[in-house]
Amino acid sequence: MLTENRPLFSYSSASIRYVCVHDLAGARMALQVADQAGYAGCVGLLSPQGAVAFMGVGWWQALVSAVAESASRTFVHVLDCGSSPAGALMALRCGQQAAILRPQNPQYEAVSALYAQQKAELLPQRPSSFNFIMPLSGISSLVGYFAHGYCQHQHPENNVPDTRQKKDCSI
Repeated sequence: MLTENRPLFSYSSASIRYVCVHDLAGARMALQVADQAGYAGCVGLLSPQGAVAFMGVGWWQALVSAVAESASRTFVHVLDCGSSPAGALMALRCGQQAAILRPQNPQYEAVSALYAQQKAELLPQRPSSFNFIMPLSGISSLVGYFAHGYCQHQHPENNVPDTRQKKDCSI
């Protein structure tokens, strides 16, 4: 299995290009396109926003396992738990080594301490990512992301994706 289910702090955050994937086909395509674009850095598979609540930990683990069976490169993966501390704890218990939990949650510090104790990483916000939604017409944009570093950002005031292509992806 080529998945790197280990803490993200073992990588420099600038060396990971995240792709938000919604299904198995999209996850496999993201890794394939990274290879085709000649991207030598680490690929991060990112679940949809708040996915733990509507897709579950089991879904994410099954998706990542299926991707790893056919992957030709290593990758990291992050499960977005939204504002659910229970979801973040379930993910940790199931072996997830990287998750997102909104820090506005009163239990954030306690959950963060448990993640640190297990040498896992709990992120307070979603990293910049390319939101890859099928159909395959988005592949040319994904190639640009891996080849040139273009990505999508969240607009901080209204939490709506800013889809303008940008070179600087280090928010």
